[in-house]
Amino acid sequence: MDAEDISLIDESGEERRFRLHDAFDLADRTYYLVESVDDPEQVLLLRDAEGGLETVEGDEFDRVIEMLEQED
Repeated sequence: MDAEDISLIDESGEERRFRLHDAFDLADRTYYLVESVDDPEQVLLLRDAEGGLETVEGDEFDRVIEMLEQED
């Protein structure tokens, strides 16, 4: 998948630009791997949630990344 630029609105209503690197389904959820256009060091893992997207952190982040690495 080629990286695609997208706009997301954060919790404070600010529009932020990201580069979508991957979208995938895992354990009945859809996840998105994005990188900030303004700060390439800021990489987020997001998941579909009611009403929008949520940032994945902590144990869930570790599990998803580990599952992705196993698939490669």
